[in-house]
Order: sequence, then structure tokens, then C-alpha cells
Amino acid sequence: MNNIYIGIDPGSSSGCIALIYTIDNKLKEIHTIEFAKHTTKEWYKLLKQSIIFSCNISCVLEKVHGMPGMGVSSVSTFMKNVGHIEMALLALDIPFKEVTPQTWMKYYNLKKDKTESKVEWKRRLREYLQRILPNQPISNNTADAILIAYYTMKTN
Repeated sequence: MNNIYIGIDPGSSSGCIALIYTIDNKLKEIHTIEFAKHTTKEWYKLLKQSIIFSCNISCVLEKVHGMPGMGVSSVSTFMKNVGHIEMALLALDIPFKEVTPQTWMKYYNLKKDKTESKVEWKRRLREYLQRILPNQPISNNTADAILIAYYTMKTN
């Protein structure tokens, strides 16, 4: 049976959709769609094409909100991205659940150190994921989404 596990990091400029394809519960391949590399219309089409031959789809969208210190423009862009993602999932009839970052990070026993910079934290996530999936190309922009997709696969 073919399954697709989708993890979505709706980050404002570094957001990403990760799709893990399995056949008979064995990981076959992983695809990522980075928002910074595509217009909304382009990533929507890519997502639509990616799920066309699927049997079962499980999706987790990271539950996010504006953070203290974010400017009004940044929060507006961020929430607009979330709205686009939710509408795309609804239009493609992809069932999804929202999970907080703390929930999926707890699954991996990961927690951001208060003294850790965002760059250091992203590097640590990428390195952690690289140990789980040593043959998968991973960047700072794709690590969260792949971790969320992997969490989706392991918890469904």
C-alpha cells in the first residue's frame, strides 16, 4: 500500500512542505517543496502533482502564531502563508491536523536551549535529522518540515 506522510513548516520565508512516500510501510523517497523557491501557485501545483497517485495521506501542519518581536508586516506575511497552506490542503482534500512545535520536538526529545541562536538551533535540527536519514539531502530550510513529516509517519 502506498502512503504519503506530509509535514508542513509554514515559516514566513523559510517554510517548506516535506512529503515522505512509503510502500508497504518502507520509506521509498522524500520530496520537499520550499516556499522561497516557488510562488504560491507553483507550490500548490507541485503539491497537487505529488499526491495524485496516493492511497493514504496523513498530514501535520505545524501550529504557529506570531511571536513577540515580530513586526506587523512579518506577522501579516506569516499568517497569510498559513492561510494559503490551509486553503491548499482543503482544496486538495488533504486531511490534516495541527501540532505545536513543542509536540513534535518532544517526540524527538529535542528542545531549544535558551542560549542557542536560531542558526545554531537549525543546525542542530539538521544534524539530528541527518543521523535518522543519512542519505537524504537536508538543509536548514527543509529540516523542520522533514522532521514533521517523519513524526507524522511514526505517529500514525
